[in-house]
This record gives sequence, C-alpha cells and structure tokens, in this order.
Amino acid sequence: MPNRAACRLRLASVSLSTPRPLESGLAIEVRGLTHSYRSDGRELRVLGDLDFNVEPGGYTSITGASGAGKTTLLTLLGGLEPPHAGCVQVGSYDLRLLSGDDLAAYRRSSVGFVFQHSGLLETLTALENVELAFTLSGTSQRRRRHKAKTLLSAVGLSERAIHQPAQLSGGERQRVAIARALANRPGLVLADEPTGNLDEASAERVVALLEELHATSRCTLVLITHNPSIAARADQRLLLTGGKLTPA
Repeated sequence: MPNRAACRLRLASVSLSTPRPLESGLAIEVRGLTHSYRSDGRELRVLGDLDFNVEPGGYTSITGASGAGKTTLLTLLGGLEPPHAGCVQVGSYDLRLLSGDDLAAYRRSSVGFVFQHSGLLETLTALENVELAFTLSGTSQRRRRHKAKTLLSAVGLSERAIHQPAQLSGGERQRVAIARALANRPGLVLADEPTGNLDEASAERVVALLEELHATSRCTLVLITHNPSIAARADQRLLLTGGKLTPA
C-alpha cells in the first residue's frame, strides 16, 4: 500500500487571474498505480502496481506498444480521470483526493496538454484558439489578447494569428496547440504523440519547440512517442509494458 502521509494533500491557493512565474516544474511521484477498464463485460487491467518518479523540471519520454496504456497514464497524471488505486502526487496535489472544481482548478492552473490531434476549434483563428485558454481564469479581454499574441510569437506564428486551422499546416496547428497549452504557465506539460501526424521536418520543429519551452519555462515535460530517436532525446527514458514502467 502506498504511504498515505507521502500523498497528503497540500493545496496551495493559486490565483488563476494573474500571471505567475514558475519557480520550477512539478515533481511527479506515482506509487502502486493500478487502473482498469471494462470491455465486453470483462475487466481489462491497463496499469498494474506501477511506480515511477519525475524530478521537478525533468524531461521524460515514454514509449511502448499501442494499447500498452501510455495515454491512460497521461490522462491520470493530467487529472482527466481518477486512478482506481494507488498514489498519484503531482507537486502539492494528491490527485486521488481531488474532485469536481478542485480537479478542474488543478488542470487549469498546473497542466498543459498537447495531443496528437491539435484539438483546435475550426471556426476560430489561431489567436482566438489561444485566447480561449484564458477565458475561465477571469482574465480581461484586452489582457487575453496580449497574452495570446505573446504566446503565438513564442512559437513563431505571429504572422498566422488571423488564420483559421484549415489554413494552417499540420505542424503549425500543433504549434498553436503548444501555445494554448502554455497559456496558464503550467508546471507540467503532457504531450501525447504530438508528432504522430506530422512529416519528419515538422515533427523535428515541434519537438525542438517543446524542448526549448521546457528549458526556458522550467516546466516538467512528459512526452509519449513511438519514435525512438525522439524518445532518446529525453533525460529519462521509460518503456511501458505489462502495465509497468522500466528504463528504456
């Protein structure tokens, strides 16, 4: 059984309406993580008694076969669903103990998601898609617009700000998604196959951008990939197989 004292909730009050500099990325501590799904009336165990750590500001890649549970692990770290058993501690948050508004606040203030599909709203411009990430934080419209422009500039897309997703290349769409993920200065960025739909040149640019932003913002970066050469660039390289993580 995981040590409950080590998983004690230590929620800090966080103002989501004002910018806050990162002191460092968020540490991850996972102990005894188990997660299953029901399929055709049967229980399918995806993760079993899984343990691992990521240092604050660390850069970790996770590889593994399709269906091994990589995306499931990221959804648990990101608070998109609760773990069935075990301790998932991210910074000061014990995710087992969060629900409702507290869990939403954790995702909003502490986690940036980048998925294989950019998830941009097709009817909005690149700038408006990034602005949307600020709407729940109480940021004024003028401030949202300024912040969104700054983030698009950081990912090299200032000149594409008024273009809708259909007018952008796959790599450009992912760069908009990265800008959106960084909107609330997250201490943890979770990237799930962010280059899976990109050609080699675009994939290199997206990964290089994630690495640059990781270095400059000091966020913790966890990246899932099927590409061995991309995985090899991380400081910590892990393989998910049989529901457990081992050094890759």
